[in-house]
Amino acid sequence: MRFAIHNPSLRRSVFGAALAGLAGLLLWGTSPGEPWANASYDFLFRFGSRAVTNRVTLLLMDNAAFDQLHQARGQPWDRALHAQLLNRLADDGCELVVMDSFFREARDPKKDDALAAAMRRQRHLVLMAEQSQVTHPGLVGAQPVPPLGTFREAAGQHWGVAWLDPDLDGIVRRQWPFPNPGPYPSLPWMAAQQAGARLEASPQKRWLRYYGAAGAWTRLSYPFALDRPPGYFRGQIVFIGTAPHTTVPGGETDKFSTPYTRWTGEASGGADILITAFLNLLNDDSLQRPPAGMELALLTLAGMILGAGLGRLTPWAACGVAAVIFLTVTVAGVWLSHFSHYWFPWLIIGGGQLPCALAWAVVTGWRRAPGPIGTARDPLPETPGYEFFSSPFAEGAYGKVWLARNADGEWRALKVISLAQFDGDADPYEREFEGIRKYQPVSGRHPGLLRVDFVSEKKAGYFYYVMELGDAIAPGWEENPALYQPRNLVSERAQLRGRRLPVRTCVELGLSLSEALDFLHGQGLTHRDIKPPNIIFVGGRPKLADLGLITGIRELGHEGTLVGTPGYLPPAPERPGTVQADIYSLGMVLYVLCTGRAAALFPEVATTLVSAGEPPEFLPLNHVILKACQPLPEERYASAAKMRAALETVRAALSTESPTATPSAE
Repeated sequence: MRFAIHNPSLRRSVFGAALAGLAGLLLWGTSPGEPWANASYDFLFRFGSRAVTNRVTLLLMDNAAFDQLHQARGQPWDRALHAQLLNRLADDGCELVVMDSFFREARDPKKDDALAAAMRRQRHLVLMAEQSQVTHPGLVGAQPVPPLGTFREAAGQHWGVAWLDPDLDGIVRRQWPFPNPGPYPSLPWMAAQQAGARLEASPQKRWLRYYGAAGAWTRLSYPFALDRPPGYFRGQIVFIGTAPHTTVPGGETDKFSTPYTRWTGEASGGADILITAFLNLLNDDSLQRPPAGMELALLTLAGMILGAGLGRLTPWAACGVAAVIFLTVTVAGVWLSHFSHYWFPWLIIGGGQLPCALAWAVVTGWRRAPGPIGTARDPLPETPGYEFFSSPFAEGAYGKVWLARNADGEWRALKVISLAQFDGDADPYEREFEGIRKYQPVSGRHPGLLRVDFVSEKKAGYFYYVMELGDAIAPGWEENPALYQPRNLVSERAQLRGRRLPVRTCVELGLSLSEALDFLHGQGLTHRDIKPPNIIFVGGRPKLADLGLITGIRELGHEGTLVGTPGYLPPAPERPGTVQADIYSLGMVLYVLCTGRAAALFPEVATTLVSAGEPPEFLPLNHVILKACQPLPEERYASAAKMRAALETVRAALSTESPTATPSAE
C-alpha cells in the first residue's frame, strides 16, 4: 500500500505549516528564543501604560542632595538627616514610609536613638533588608540579612528584602526572583501589605507592569522635602532611596535597565523599580504568562495557520498578508497585556514564525512562478496551427490550461503538464502522461467524454494535450479571452438557491454520466476523480473531464496509489481505480447535487428535501444514491450500466408521477 501527498500545493502547505510550527516551538523552548520572548515583554510598554492614582513620592538621595547636605557617595548617609526627615513626615501625617536604605549596624548612639524614635512615630514603616548568598558544599541559595534589631523593633518588624534580578540582557522584568510571596518577603510585598493590599497567599510568578519611562510618582530631591509647606505629605506614600550618579547603564550597583532603556538609552535607580513592583501589588497590576500548555498550543496552531496559509499565496500577496498579520499580532499582544493580567511572547509568532512562513512562501512561490515563454517551469509549447493565449484560465495540481485557437478559428483548451509542477516527483507526471495516452484514442467515441485531439511527446520536462473547449459561463468572452471560465457543475450549483439542482435535472445528469462511465469502463479504463468541478458542459451536454488520473481498471482488493479527492473517494481501505470506486464517486456527485450538502455530510439529507411535496421526487433518487455509495464495493451496482438502468426507473417514475416506484436493486 502506498500513500503520498501528490498535490504540490497541499504538500507546500503541509511543509510550511510544519516548518513554522517547529520554529515557534524551538524559539519557545530554547535559549536562542529568549530574545523574542524578552522583546515581546519590553515592547508592550512602547505603546503606553496604565494610569495610577496612588499618591506616591520618591525622595531621592541624588547628586544635588549629596552636594547640598555634604554627604559622600559610597559612605553611609547621616542618620540624623534621616531622623529629621522622618519626623517631618510624621508631623505631616504621611500614610506609609518605605526606606530603601540599609541599617545593618549601630553607629553614633545619639543619632541611632533619634532615628529609632522617629521611626516609631510613623503610621506605617517598612525597612529594607539585604539578601546574601549562602555558600556551602552541595548547597546554593540565599538568605535575608535584616536591619539592626533596634531599627527592626522600631519599625514593628516590618522589613523586606530589596533585591532585583535582571535578565541576561540587564533588564529587570520579574518582580522577585522567587514566586511571590516566596521564602521571605520582598520590600514591595511588605510595603503593599502595610498599605492594605490583599495579596495572594499562593506562590505565583509575576512580571512587572511598568508605568512609563518617568514612572507614575513624584520625584523630589531629599533636601527639598524639608522645605515643603506643612501637611504636604499628608496621606502620601513616601519611598526614600538613592539615585544613581548617572543614567548611563552599567557601572553602579543600584542602577538597572528597564524596557524603556531599549529606546531611551537611560537606566533607572533600584528605588524606581521597587516602587513599580509595589504599585503592581497594591493595584493588582502584576503580569503573568499563560500556562505553558496553552502557549504551546497557541504557537502550534499559529505555525500551522501561517505556514499553510501563506504557502498558498503568491510572493507579493504573502508579503502583504504577512504585514497585516504582524500588525494584528502586535495589537493583540499589547491589548492582552493592557486589559488583562497576562502577557504572551507574541514576537515568537510575529518575529519568528511569521518570517519563517513568509520565507517559505516567497521561496516556493518564486520556484513555481511562471517563467519566460519556453521555460520548463511554465512552458508555452510550440503548437503549429494554433494561436496561443498565454494566460491560463484554470490551474490544478497536475497542470495549467490555456485557451488556444486553431487555423479554422475554432477554440480549444490546451493543458500543459510540467515535471517542475511536482517538485521533481516523476510518479504523478508519468501517471498523467500514461493516462491521457490511453484515453485519447477512445475520447471521441462517446458524447459524454471530453474529446482529446492531440497529445504531445514528453519534451524538456513537460508535455501537453489539446481538448475540445467547454461552454463558457458568460457569453461574449471571445472578444476578451481573459473572461473565459468553463461552465461546470460547480458554476451550475452556484446560481441556485441552496446550491441544489432539481431532482429531475439530477436524474438526467446521472443518466448521461453513467452512460459515459459505462462506455469508459468498457474500454478497460477508470476515471478515478469524478466530482462536480470535473464535469463540464460542451454544447449543453455534461461530459467527464479532467482526465489525468484515468488508468486501467484494477480488480477489487488490488493495492494501488491513493489519488483522487477526499469525500468522493470510497471509504478506506478501498482504493480508487475500480468500476465500483467510480460508481461510488458518481453516486456522491448526485448526492451533493440534489441535496446541496457537502460530500462529507453523506448520508445526511437536507430537511427541505423531506418537506411536504418533495419526497415523491427525491426518495426514488435517494435509493439509487444510497446503493451507489454503499461502504462495501460488492453491495454497490455491479456496473455503471446497472446504475443507469436504476436511474431510468426513477425517470419513468417521475414522468408518470409514481412517487413510490423503487428502482431495481440489481
